[in-house]
Amino acid sequence: MSFRLSRLLPVLLLATLISLSPAYAQNSYYFPVAQQFDAKVPSPQQFLGYEIGSHYTRHDQLVAYFNELARVSDKVKVEVIGQSYEQRPLLLVTITSPRNHARSAEIAAQRQALIDPAQPLPGADAPAVAWLGYSVHGNETSSGEAAMLTAYYLAANQDAETARWLDHAVVVIDPAQNPDGRDRAANWHNAWGSQPPSADPADKEHVEPFPSGRVNHYFTDLNRDWLALSQTDSWPKVAAFHRWYPNIQIDFHEMGKDSTYYFEPSPKSMESPLLPKSSYEANKWLAHFHAQALDALGSLYYTGENFDNFSPIYGSTYPDFHGAVGVTVEQASSRGLVQESVNGPLHFNFTIRNQVATGLASVRGVVEDRDRLFALQKEFFRSALKQAAAYPVHDWVFGDAADATLTNKLLAVLLQHRIEVHALARDVEVDGKRFVAGSAYVVPARQPQFRLAHAIFEFTPAVKGDVFYSGTSYAVAPAYGLRYAGSRGALPGGAQVSTVPAVQGGISGGRAGFAYVADARDFGSYRLLGALLGDEVRVRTAHQPFTAATATGDVAFGQGAVVIPVAGQRLDGEALQAKVLAAAQVAGITVHALTSGRAASGIDLGSDSVRVLRKPSVALVMGEGVSATEIGSTWFALDTALGLPSSKIDPAQLGSVDLSSYTSIVLSGGTYTTVSDAGVAALKRWIGAGGSLVVYGSGARWAIDKGLAEAKLREGDKKDDAERLDFGTVRDVFALGRVSGNILSADIDPTHPLGFGVQQRRIWVNKEGGQVLEPAKNAFLNVVNIDREPVVNGYLSDANRARVAGSSYLQVVPTGSGNVVLFADDPAHRKYWYGTERLLLNALLQANHLSTPKQRGE
Repeated sequence: MSFRLSRLLPVLLLATLISLSPAYAQNSYYFPVAQQFDAKVPSPQQFLGYEIGSHYTRHDQLVAYFNELARVSDKVKVEVIGQSYEQRPLLLVTITSPRNHARSAEIAAQRQALIDPAQPLPGADAPAVAWLGYSVHGNETSSGEAAMLTAYYLAANQDAETARWLDHAVVVIDPAQNPDGRDRAANWHNAWGSQPPSADPADKEHVEPFPSGRVNHYFTDLNRDWLALSQTDSWPKVAAFHRWYPNIQIDFHEMGKDSTYYFEPSPKSMESPLLPKSSYEANKWLAHFHAQALDALGSLYYTGENFDNFSPIYGSTYPDFHGAVGVTVEQASSRGLVQESVNGPLHFNFTIRNQVATGLASVRGVVEDRDRLFALQKEFFRSALKQAAAYPVHDWVFGDAADATLTNKLLAVLLQHRIEVHALARDVEVDGKRFVAGSAYVVPARQPQFRLAHAIFEFTPAVKGDVFYSGTSYAVAPAYGLRYAGSRGALPGGAQVSTVPAVQGGISGGRAGFAYVADARDFGSYRLLGALLGDEVRVRTAHQPFTAATATGDVAFGQGAVVIPVAGQRLDGEALQAKVLAAAQVAGITVHALTSGRAASGIDLGSDSVRVLRKPSVALVMGEGVSATEIGSTWFALDTALGLPSSKIDPAQLGSVDLSSYTSIVLSGGTYTTVSDAGVAALKRWIGAGGSLVVYGSGARWAIDKGLAEAKLREGDKKDDAERLDFGTVRDVFALGRVSGNILSADIDPTHPLGFGVQQRRIWVNKEGGQVLEPAKNAFLNVVNIDREPVVNGYLSDANRARVAGSSYLQVVPTGSGNVVLFADDPAHRKYWYGTERLLLNALLQANHLSTPKQRGE
């Protein structure tokens, strides 16, 4: 070795150490206990080129890092299980020992045996499963960064404890449940971040604009979609859940900057009566490990004070309905690189470190408590059978030959949740409702998935008044507006169903000589209408029932039947047939070809009661002050149920945009403080000239307050100003007076255009907010009224129950040549309330037919 080279070696070594020291320093911050990391496995900082916590990692960078881990480490496997609406990959990352990866088929069989009540507990060689779910709310961004660091630790750490973890556990990581929302938030924070960063809470970096990164593409809160499965983002995740049946599942969240850190157990009043107490006691086992981890860091935390734990709609409670220990963890959010809080400056890297600590503590817990967790899950499904045997309902039945679309939607949800379903073997009548074999299904209550089936078909078990975090009712079947019932006796169930039957939409009767007609009772009729109107086919709807002779015999059609006359079209007969056939196939419904306009009974097809539908041109008002989740419901309905585009305009634009091109404008809940007086005046002129304004929730209150609709809100009783209340009870008093999400019974007029397609007068509605409408003076325009003595599911105080009884849920206010349609609440709530979403779609399609009709000759 030359003298010069020997002199240079110490310098080169020092330079190398200096270049590596930031990575080592960052490792020591996130992993305070000294560890030996495998040099061939890059840390997130080494791979991405910046310190984690100094920048927000985009989803594509996160994907690239996990793929790199899988490339260099035989402990890591990455699957793309789906795509978001904005075409970002949905990942599932599995980390375990190479030996466990090699016997994945054996482990999969062990997981299925574990949830089978008839099988014994797995042997000592079976690993437990820990599921770590990150970024379901996209702007709760510490969790996505923590996912990378947690995976790095498990893949690179060479100590004996980590090796033991991976021998005895499979760690499943969902690094970004909501990649669209995460990128929306990350791009905002990165775009407005300063160097050095600003801690001022008013700085733009900390104040996300509408709709924020919390929600997905269609402004859906994905943390409330585990049960209903309304979004494409949710389906592959739930499928993967049922492949692994985790023993613990941690859902990583953030909360306000002035909080500390929360982990379960939650309050006893938030526990579901459906679940065994042992499920909630198990939260305390895991809490021990979480407390240890945060104590070691000196991080403040609390438990047992808030957050619901009784509804399977959440990522932390869905596992509880499968014998796992589901846990919500909440970290105070910096919403930027650093933000002032009551606890001092809250740094992004500090929030990430806490999430890493609880994630690794969870893995430690699943290994240490493996035997108890296995016994808990096995007993959970065994006790479900005992609970089902004592339950008064023996079977549930659902399905409607007239609405194959919603029947199949509900069937698909049940099968995705691994709920046992059988075809109905013969026609039955239950609770006065007729179910026809070939179009209906039986769901036995006596099955291991009894509790989840109960959650779909039955009302939420009663909960006492308390400080609820969210809604207190969540049943899915009432929301569909689909025929279903519970039977105390056994029903004739046929073969078990494993797939949704293919529906062949088409034309019955070949080319029509006079018209094509479709039944409005099938929810697919909206897709048919959207496709036809989008292709400029002239369409009418029947406002009175009729019976027509078809190729298969006389068929009765109710109000709302879709009529496509052959005469007056811009297309010849062959081209029209092709358009109708294509639309019917897309919609999955049968269209009947008629050779005559003369009805067998009821109105003829040339009647004034068969009215022309105009193609909807809909503007959705969305922007600052608007409830993103509520307006997102209508956007989703237009895109998916109707298949027609909408215009998305800002509230401030209402005074400057030419509104005359829109047939309907939709205002959801919101404050609308940015709408100028000129905007209000423009809306008034537009309604008077024939426009239809559709409003719901607090948007209805705003429209009434601004004089856009002559309607009246029903206010609550005013409290005595002299009433004295204890300061310490303020949270409880206000919470008990809040409307916390309820299912209420109501009466609908199915003959009104807004009620077209509804088959019976009883309808269930969702009550989410405090707006209560007085019935309109013109009784013909009260389309849906809540019952005077309503059936109520979920917590509703006596005062609120009295206030809502007999109120109007949906009414029309004619104004000039136009109208205002007022819903008390979001009719497409969380994108699975199809029973009332139907009314919203009718409002947009029938916008110019909603006032009381004039008599012939007037």
